[in-house]
Amino acid sequence: MGVFRTSFNGLANQSLYFLGQNSFNIQKIQETLASGKSINRVSDDPIQSVRMLDLTQTLNVDKQYVRNMQTALTEIDLADTAINSSLDIIHRAKELATQGATTGNDQNNLNAIAVEVEELLKQLVQVGNTQLGDKYLFGGKQTGTAPFSTSANDITYNGNDPSTAWQRQVEVSENVTLDINLNGETLFGEVQVTATGPPPTFSAGSTGLFRTLRNLELNLSDGDQDEVRLRLDELDTQLNSVLNEQTRLGSVRNRIDRTQAMVEEREIFLSEQYSNIQDVNLPELLTKLNAAENTFQMSLSTTARVIQPSLMQFLG
Repeated sequence: MGVFRTSFNGLANQSLYFLGQNSFNIQKIQETLASGKSINRVSDDPIQSVRMLDLTQTLNVDKQYVRNMQTALTEIDLADTAINSSLDIIHRAKELATQGATTGNDQNNLNAIAVEVEELLKQLVQVGNTQLGDKYLFGGKQTGTAPFSTSANDITYNGNDPSTAWQRQVEVSENVTLDINLNGETLFGEVQVTATGPPPTFSAGSTGLFRTLRNLELNLSDGDQDEVRLRLDELDTQLNSVLNEQTRLGSVRNRIDRTQAMVEEREIFLSEQYSNIQDVNLPELLTKLNAAENTFQMSLSTTARVIQPSLMQFLG
């Protein structure tokens, strides 16, 4: 009888164990259905959980790269708009210089043209001090201070010198950074007038478009039409210089566009991989639930029959 009772206890315990396992399987399937996720904890599938973690980290890094690039593109587009404004200023200055070089010797006419050139200078200072929010675009790394300031006939550049590390960079991919800004002094120059003339004289550091426009204004005020004609050639040089800088900025934009497209394509691919691991197959899961419930019901019925005899029946 002792052997029979031991066998009965083992069979009963085994039946209860499998009953509990089948109940647990139903709970797991129901949890998966409720969450909509195939993996709710690492223990559900350690290998795929590690893969999902790697995918998540890569996707998060790529999202940061995309944010970096979108911010950079906003700045580049605004800088490009500013450069287009400066090109309009140059073209208008060329028109005025042509008028000043070909008009009669009426100084009143030349003075009127000089006044408009002065207004172009003021507009160019505004362009040079273009801001995106609180950030000045053309001062190099000194984004909190206006790059250009005026005093009398002088226009001074206050940003990072072109010979220093003035470039602001953005990371667009792993170990890949791009310079996204232009140096204001390289773009427009600066001017310090040491004597208004005639002829006007400038400090050794005076360069670029600002010097040409200030010189044109003073030449017109002095009635020196020969010098005004020389300014036309200088304006052509400055036009090409600004266009070259715009082209360089455009090449950076194109590279960012290509990189962003590549990152976004990668995001689609990785997201699909993540979805393939984590998303539930509803029809398949419902089939599993139905099978698990049937198995549980059969286990329940079998267990009930196993443990139905009372202890007294086996002591008799």
